[in-house]
Amino acid sequence: MSTRLAAAELLTLRAAWSVDQGNHDDAEIAQAKLYASEMLAFVTDEAIQVFGGMGLMDELPLERMWRDARVERIWDGTSEIQRHIISRAMLRRHGG
Repeated sequence: MSTRLAAAELLTLRAAWSVDQGNHDDAEIAQAKLYASEMLAFVTDEAIQVFGGMGLMDELPLERMWRDARVERIWDGTSEIQRHIISRAMLRRHGG
């Protein structure tokens, strides 16, 4: 989980750096958003698994994080839209 978190952070920082430099690529930003939101879902799901039934109780903040992680993949562009942006950019680079 820690490795995925670090990877998401690096993708986000790389996309932010590109924006700061004025030469951002929509696909690069979409990759960062897609990976970070999918990583959040994976990590919260794994944490629920570690805690078992207790992970879904209101006493832990994990239950709220788990629900919020699902919403993160929906607003500001669904994961499917991010995948479409990435694939469209890849096709354009290769003449498609």
